[in-house]
Amino acid sequence: MNDKLIHRGSAAIAFLVSFFVYLSTMAPTVSFWDCGEFIASSYKLAVPHPPGAPVYLLIGRIFSMLPIFTDIAARVNFISVISSAFTVLFLHLIIVHFIKDYLNNPLEGQKNIDPNEGFMRFVPHFGGLIGSLCFAFSYSFWFNAVEAEVYAISMFFTSIFVWLVLVWSDHAEERSRDRYLLVIAYLMGLAMGVHILNALVLPTLVMIVYYRKYETNIFSFIIMGIVGIALTALLYPGVVKEIPAIIQTTGFAGFGVFLVFLTLALAYFVQKKMDVPSLFFSSLLLIIIGYSSFMMVFIRSNLNPNIDENDPETIEAFISYINREQYGDHHFDREKRRQESPNGNRYKSSSDFFWNYQINEMYVRYFYWNFGGIEDTNDLSRERKRADASRFWFLPLILGAIGFAYHVFRDWKKALAVGVLFFMTGLAIVLYLNQPDPQPRERDYSYVGSFFAFSIWIGIGAAAILEMLTTALSKNDSVSNSPVAWIAALLMFVIPARMYSVNIHTHDRSGNYVASDYSYNMLINSEENAIIFTNGDNDTFPLWYLQEVEGVRTDVRVANLSLLNTSWYIKQLRDMEPKVPISLSDDQIKRVGLVPWPSSKNFEVPTIPDRIRAAEKREYQLSTGKDSVNIPEKIVFEVRPKLEGPMRGGERQGYLRVQDFMILNILASNRFEKPVYFAVTSSDQNRLDGLREYQRMDGLLFKVTTIPDWQLDAKTLHDNLINRFRYRNLNNPDVYYNENIIGLLQNYRSAFFRLATHYLSQQDKENFKVVINKMYEVMPPEVIPFTNSQFEEVLTSLAIMADVIPIDSLKSGEPQLRVFRALGEVGFNYKSMEDARFGYENLLDALENNDSQSPVIYEYMRSLYPRPQIYENAQPEQRKQAVEEETRQIRRMLVRVYRELSAYDEAIALLDKILIDQPSDNFAKTQLDQIKKLRSEQ
Repeated sequence: MNDKLIHRGSAAIAFLVSFFVYLSTMAPTVSFWDCGEFIASSYKLAVPHPPGAPVYLLIGRIFSMLPIFTDIAARVNFISVISSAFTVLFLHLIIVHFIKDYLNNPLEGQKNIDPNEGFMRFVPHFGGLIGSLCFAFSYSFWFNAVEAEVYAISMFFTSIFVWLVLVWSDHAEERSRDRYLLVIAYLMGLAMGVHILNALVLPTLVMIVYYRKYETNIFSFIIMGIVGIALTALLYPGVVKEIPAIIQTTGFAGFGVFLVFLTLALAYFVQKKMDVPSLFFSSLLLIIIGYSSFMMVFIRSNLNPNIDENDPETIEAFISYINREQYGDHHFDREKRRQESPNGNRYKSSSDFFWNYQINEMYVRYFYWNFGGIEDTNDLSRERKRADASRFWFLPLILGAIGFAYHVFRDWKKALAVGVLFFMTGLAIVLYLNQPDPQPRERDYSYVGSFFAFSIWIGIGAAAILEMLTTALSKNDSVSNSPVAWIAALLMFVIPARMYSVNIHTHDRSGNYVASDYSYNMLINSEENAIIFTNGDNDTFPLWYLQEVEGVRTDVRVANLSLLNTSWYIKQLRDMEPKVPISLSDDQIKRVGLVPWPSSKNFEVPTIPDRIRAAEKREYQLSTGKDSVNIPEKIVFEVRPKLEGPMRGGERQGYLRVQDFMILNILASNRFEKPVYFAVTSSDQNRLDGLREYQRMDGLLFKVTTIPDWQLDAKTLHDNLINRFRYRNLNNPDVYYNENIIGLLQNYRSAFFRLATHYLSQQDKENFKVVINKMYEVMPPEVIPFTNSQFEEVLTSLAIMADVIPIDSLKSGEPQLRVFRALGEVGFNYKSMEDARFGYENLLDALENNDSQSPVIYEYMRSLYPRPQIYENAQPEQRKQAVEEETRQIRRMLVRVYRELSAYDEAIALLDKILIDQPSDNFAKTQLDQIKKLRSEQ
């Protein structure tokens, strides 16, 4: 078989397998986190969060116009699919190149098997396929490959840089060799317009050039290291940050002079035929040309798109944008970072914090996620997902370790270059970021470059085993074509196949519509011209996508509370349609900061217009059936300090955050002219203390009303939950939802619960059953598990009362004592006494007929305690007393149920039983007298 055909065929396999896997598992629409922002910004060529990604947005704009999918988001998602497949292709080519490098240069004294004959011709390609496919199906890379994020295309640039420098090394003696390095330079400038992580590949590129062109010794190695660091610094922060600084200092004219100087310098060195300086200045100019994509930020920001983060219309604002000043100061003091961290007290020292959190939790754990596997657990209470290396049978880790050792043995120079890539895109990022504990989300996507480097060693490890096997099978220096070698090669594909089979369910997002539907439901949940205060990325960016791309409810203004702490965002809310009522001038907005708020005090929204009060009164009367309601001309509510600042007069000073002050300003300026809502994802603190009394649940939003303690409008909530909301695939067991999404979806259950219990309190059994049936229909617990056991027990009780769950099912299998108890409580509270009777009778039966030390009673009793360890640590006699007390309480509740049901004989029998055990029980005596009297009156 022709070598070129083998090479192209194996590369095609790597590309096509990964491409079709990613395409089949691609998200069909918008996803959470930054995806909605990037898709909307691509579609409208807007300005996303710092430090921007103009090249990504330009590519996204092109893809958004291609008629390949009906959904615009899917078109932009497709960028990640195709760029990730090409990354796998280039990784395959890189591995093949490294393997062929050392095979064609055998060590002195090593048994020489011709790498171009027999089975050995296929060894590099088997290694390339195994390494590249292991990377293709690794957790973090696959996750990035199916959604609209910058990390997939960033990895494409990383892979093509390494591949191009290896191609250059093959042509290093040719006159046209430098064209490959010039292409790298231009692409590096473009890559800065995707993500600055691409700069971290430069030291590896420098090392490969150095090994090819220069003699290796201590002195030259040190020089190479200095050059690598200098070039990386020249790119970042050099070009990225200093060019804007030059323009700020000298203006665009000064920058033009700088470019003329570079051009003249290049012309001089070219004329003098000085190759190295010519290459340097050519590369620098090409990097600047590529980096010029950031001019798009100026151009588009000056056109004031709806998404215009940081408003970088000036050089000063642009420098702030590039420097990510919005996110606060960056520092390397680990002890200070530990003290700043909310979970910092978990760590004894800065070294403990650094090793156990920043290294182990934030890198090593992710490394094992990708090459060992994630634990297979449904425990949603876990703060962080653990790794479980046994899920991949330890094989990727073993192959990678073998590959590392063998690469060092056969070609230590290239192994060191790969090692530098592994370090720079892994632990070096950990050292630089100095992350606090906790993070708002898992950060494994930041280290995919490091996993890329390790996958090179996986491929080399596979090839090394095949090479050694071939050597062992060869006789008399003839090349072996033994079927054993072929079988071994094919068996190695079990490793990427295992990674695929383990990860496919969690990475298949082809049926996941949660972000789109949840955000759509939030928007349609609001009234016309509403203002919605949102909490963070996941309840903001998908809404931006729907408004900007799909044109859904563009009359609604989404106001992100985190961004509301910035002056540029406040000004945009005030000035851009749909406008938010804000009474501050430009100068006041510029000077806005922490507001002194020494102690808790009242705030009032004055002079509510009569027509709004009248409309709200009518709505309240229709909703509650109450005729008498007095709506004052103003509402008054308590606001407490949110932060503590420096000492004043011996006491710590209280403050409001900017976002708190702006909420108050908007409420006072708006005076209920526009409907105001808070997303249910907003924390209680963000919803401002006493203002919560005026917030009515309408589904996924709390509406600010003029009437306190108006819990819900049943008609509005019913219409939203039953008729208007989308719940696509929440009842599909084939679709995977991670713990973050499952937690978010509990908000639907909370809304269903509120509406169902409202109907129960009104004795509206028909609508109660409709609501509970709908809840279990659209998101059954088998697909969307509960995250709180007590909430699960209460909703299960409601489902039994609504005939959604057969009541007899509670008796099958292990006794569900907590559900029996919940059914008793809910049934009694909402006058469904037969259900209460069933629950309490079965619970009492279990308590009376099981030993107090039995497992079923033990688990039930410990679950009743807010701190279960109290029961766990109790003495046997104390546990027995606790069970007896619980039994007495359940007997008393059952007596009340019997009394409500007029089941007087059963009540008297139970009271007699209580008095036998406790003759002095006053409750039993009183109830016995009263019930006997009631029975006699029947």
